[in-house]
Amino acid sequence: MMLEQSNYQWYAVYVRANSERKLFDNLKEKNIECYLPMRKVLKYWSDRKKWVEEPLFKCYIFVKVSYKEFFTVLNTPGAVCYISFGGRAQSIPENQITNIKTFLAQNEHEITVSHERIQRGVSVEVLHGSFKGIKGEVINILGQSRLLVRIDSMNCSLYANIERDEVVLLEEKQPGKVKALA
Repeated sequence: MMLEQSNYQWYAVYVRANSERKLFDNLKEKNIECYLPMRKVLKYWSDRKKWVEEPLFKCYIFVKVSYKEFFTVLNTPGAVCYISFGGRAQSIPENQITNIKTFLAQNEHEITVSHERIQRGVSVEVLHGSFKGIKGEVINILGQSRLLVRIDSMNCSLYANIERDEVVLLEEKQPGKVKALA
């Protein structure tokens, strides 16, 4: 693992089951920048139903650390390991963390999480509305499109319902050029 001393990067940390909030609080006490995306879910009991907050990604928390803090996170109770590929901790681009925050900041779209890695579809960029500027992959176009923002570093995806006229098709061969979606 070769991190520069002052180079802060985002990483996903695998957390013991139901320990996300406790680890988040412990890392905050250590002045480590962390992010625990939460969503509201309607839970049903036999006698009532109630909206509760739960982590968007169960058993994961995001941390922005430098080499100096890298192992401090792992030594915090509840942290299991960094998400890694090929034996190296996989950093997450800042824009992917920003995309998650943008999705959660908007209450007008329903967000679900899927661990299915979808390989088909076209790339689009949202032109209007609350997701303006976010790029993703179209999963379905039946009156409305489903925009997929793939988070490759964690092998899971976020979905949001986006109106068809809010997106443009991105051409794979010529980055930067866009064409209207028919």
